[in-house]
Amino acid sequence: MARRSSATASSVEPVPATPDLSTYPVREYVAAMSAELAGMAREEGDPLLAQALDLASQMARRPA
Repeated sequence: MARRSSATASSVEPVPATPDLSTYPVREYVAAMSAELAGMAREEGDPLLAQALDLASQMARRPA
């Protein structure tokens, strides 16, 4: 069997405990994702869930 080379644990950079949210637009992501999920809920015939997800999308688009 051929040996495979792999990266050692020492070459992996540690991930910070909390992400830098200044480079990760959380509100934009939540707004887009909840809008997409609202459309899926409507397609599945669940208007109440779609409405709740639409509200989440609207809230995410408001200034913090």
